[in-house]
Amino acid sequence: MRKRWLAPVALALFLPALAGCKIVQIADQEAAAPAGFNATAYAEGLWIEQALPHFTETARPVAEVLPAIVGDLPSAGAEFGYRPGEGSPWSFVVTGTGVVAAKNTESRAGTMEVTVEGLPDPVVLQIGPVIRGNAVRDALPFVSFQDFTNQLEFADAGKALTAIALAATAPISEAIAVGDTVVFTGAISMANASDRLQVTPVVLEKTAP
Repeated sequence: MRKRWLAPVALALFLPALAGCKIVQIADQEAAAPAGFNATAYAEGLWIEQALPHFTETARPVAEVLPAIVGDLPSAGAEFGYRPGEGSPWSFVVTGTGVVAAKNTESRAGTMEVTVEGLPDPVVLQIGPVIRGNAVRDALPFVSFQDFTNQLEFADAGKALTAIALAATAPISEAIAVGDTVVFTGAISMANASDRLQVTPVVLEKTAP
């Protein structure tokens, strides 16, 4: 008998508390939730109209930029590079033509070595699928940390921009073999002279034999 009256009593105690609450349907909760930062949409929104033209229009000959970086990074930065402020990495946008001397795909951070006339050592291109650093993002003067809510959004924007560049160049790099002649445009990021001197390509083409 005790069990039969416990339920009505418990319900009577619960209803007054419930009366002061607002019940929101699950669909309404999802609609009311603020939308998070969409890094992919952000990157896609500026790639064609701003990012790609910036790379193609501001690129300097890699045969001029690389020796300058090796000789004196701050001087090379002042002449050829960009950085948003003191202490930030120097960014360089370069272009060049050369013959593929090596293609390293054993590591997921794959690279391609391109012999360019006028340079004693091959230019190293990052071909992925893992791309180190944020050279693509950091080379764009219109992508500023101040435009983002926090460091995570800024990092996600960098990953999304790099992903677009990789998606455009990966099918081409896969088809390129040692001995092929290629044309490339890409970005270099250097915080210190001891950093790896690598180009993250945003444009990669195989020329006709």
